[in-house]
Amino acid sequence: MAIQNHFGDAMPIFDGNNSIYCTKPLPFNDEGEIKEITLEANGLCKEKTFHITIRKVEEINIERLLNYLKGSAPLTGEIQTCVTILNTVLNYKPRNNFAVVKRGVFPESNNRPKYLYGGIELKTGFCQSMRPGWGYMVVNIDICAAVFHPHGSLLDYVVKILGKRNVEELRRGINDNERRCLERSFKGLQIKVIHRGEKQQKYKIERLTSQAADFTTFTNKKEGVEMNVADYFAQTYNHSLKFKSLPCIVVKKNLFIPIEVCDILPGQKYEKMIGDRAKADMIKFTACKPQERFDQIENGIRNVFKQNDDENLRDFGIKVDPKMMIVDARVLKSPTVMFNANSKLPNTFSVQNGRWNLRDLVLLRTKPLHNWSVLVLTDKRTCSIDQVKRCMSGLKQKLVEFGMEVGNDPYINYGNPQGNIEASMQIAVQKAHINKSFPPQLIIVVIPRKPSPLYGEVKMVADTKIGIVTQCILADKLRNPNNKSLWANIGLKINAKLGGHNCNLIKEELSTIGKVPTMIVGADISHPGVGQKDQPSIAAVCASVEPNATTYYGRVSVNKQIRNEMIECLGDMISDLLKAFYEKNKVLPKRMIFYRDGVSEGQFRSVLNREVIALKNAFDKIYQKDLPKLTFIIAQKRHHTRFVPLDRRDTDKLGNCIPGTVVDQSIVHCKEFDFYLQSHSGLQGTTRPTHYYVLHDENNFSADDIQNLTYRLSYLYARCSSAISVVPPIAYAHLLAARARLYPINEVTGEKNCGESSNCESTFSIPLVSKELAKVMYFI
Repeated sequence: MAIQNHFGDAMPIFDGNNSIYCTKPLPFNDEGEIKEITLEANGLCKEKTFHITIRKVEEINIERLLNYLKGSAPLTGEIQTCVTILNTVLNYKPRNNFAVVKRGVFPESNNRPKYLYGGIELKTGFCQSMRPGWGYMVVNIDICAAVFHPHGSLLDYVVKILGKRNVEELRRGINDNERRCLERSFKGLQIKVIHRGEKQQKYKIERLTSQAADFTTFTNKKEGVEMNVADYFAQTYNHSLKFKSLPCIVVKKNLFIPIEVCDILPGQKYEKMIGDRAKADMIKFTACKPQERFDQIENGIRNVFKQNDDENLRDFGIKVDPKMMIVDARVLKSPTVMFNANSKLPNTFSVQNGRWNLRDLVLLRTKPLHNWSVLVLTDKRTCSIDQVKRCMSGLKQKLVEFGMEVGNDPYINYGNPQGNIEASMQIAVQKAHINKSFPPQLIIVVIPRKPSPLYGEVKMVADTKIGIVTQCILADKLRNPNNKSLWANIGLKINAKLGGHNCNLIKEELSTIGKVPTMIVGADISHPGVGQKDQPSIAAVCASVEPNATTYYGRVSVNKQIRNEMIECLGDMISDLLKAFYEKNKVLPKRMIFYRDGVSEGQFRSVLNREVIALKNAFDKIYQKDLPKLTFIIAQKRHHTRFVPLDRRDTDKLGNCIPGTVVDQSIVHCKEFDFYLQSHSGLQGTTRPTHYYVLHDENNFSADDIQNLTYRLSYLYARCSSAISVVPPIAYAHLLAARARLYPINEVTGEKNCGESSNCESTFSIPLVSKELAKVMYFI
């Protein structure tokens, strides 16, 4: 419509959905007008005519946003609308000039392409957003990455997908499994044909033929004879197919095209789930040190976004300072961790750079391991019994060094990975029951790979049918029986799963929660991934049940509404966890500090109206009087804010900020209670801080209280010897939700399924975890 001059001298901005924004009235009636617009045909689409109704909806008063930025007005829906409009204006021109994936734009680059395992191409792009700051709006710019189908020869893509060395290996054809693999990868892919000179028609692939080109036949309507595709191309186009043993692609209604005459059109996002090897390649390619990342961002500002040359921003009166912001930060004091007094080294020490070495340290409180066994779900040629024995000896030695009392060596049993897993697990449990005075405690399960359906079945059977702690180990990891770091990591998990405490902070470090009984809670929601569209969202809540905030119990529930960001059964899960806290401590908590993951600013009001109220209702249900005081904190990890110190002396070895760095000015709102905390030390690339937002606080905590508590909690993650990027209860909730995703999900109207309490109606059902495991951290 803009090209056809329907808007006069106005410069409207289209949001890609159903709204346009502009700074001056459009030449239409406010009540609405219907316009007829015709789009010309292109290679993939026929000519189409649309009837579009345009009417004025409302006028937005930007002054209210300015008042909010000054701190003289509260955050309202209208202000959030203003921010949305400004972001639409900011990104309108870049999104029309470059390939778009979600919020990122991906300009063409002269750099050498980066291919992931399986032939898909990794591209680096840029993203920008505008958000409220300390008295002004700030623009957040970062690099981003996405995977695309490679531009160019479809035949070369076949080589990469099938893992062939070169195209010559394709001359003898492919088998049925390879053909199905190609068909899954090609479906929906847009291509052009290159055998007809300048007439390069464009098509979308629907499927592959079941036969090779020299066996795929059709009726040639011109000559009225049946012929195969290879002969047709030789006769009609004088083109002798070099790869006639490959199948053809099928477009439209039974139009067959040989793979070798097709090129892939550029800019097509890869929509399918990528495998583990491709993910590993992606992490390797995208990890870049802070200064390198910031140099790329400045290049994007100059050559991609060019905000001060953007006529749309000028029309809205928006000016952007292209220089990086300099913000004040402070570094919190590192906490002092505590191990068992029997350690060879000093058992209390201040952590440096967010990490510590477990060598010669005894875990704070260990649990004895009397009864355990090993189930090997791979053949003896891949993993011999002598190899397993040597590795279990190494693991046992590490457990003893950690201070655990370990009984006999485990019985080693082999099971069929394609057979009855539950029966194999039951045998392993029986073989583990050596000391009849104690129940079976642990099954070590050796599996060929992860993720795999086998891993999920092992966990489902152990968690919901047998009720025993399991620890899976990949068969490849057993090649080195002297891998002490592996045995140390597994030992930490085993001790925590059995109910032990790996370490703690000294009493003074946790004074914020040590004065009165306090429950620390983390909550997360797992949404269905690619290829799981009909699967429900699963909510998980983990809560501390001891004063030192190292032991957590977990509960899960299935949301009735798919992809609902709110936890529908929160009240029932919290009620059950409060009862568990009372059962263990003989007192109910007087304070609850609730960390919630995965909530955006636009959902804050919904969280207040639903989840905070659900918690309050649970308190009313459990407490007779003296309700606990609630502090509700949002933790946001999916953002693009990054920091780099101005002085190299203030960085770690990669150039990142050191652990404990806090930013609570300039880029946060002057009246809101939020802050960025980088609590961990990254192993590679640029470290991402977590944005914490205190949404509701009845405990009247100061910024120092919340920031220090949050930072110190990050040192109490049971799975490793370092601080992590987010508070442990959120990390545990994430693990628990992922574990529940492994269980079979059945759609059953009226079924009640809310973790342990089971009082919430749902249209989906998952098996409940056994009562024995509900009281340990089986999910870590």
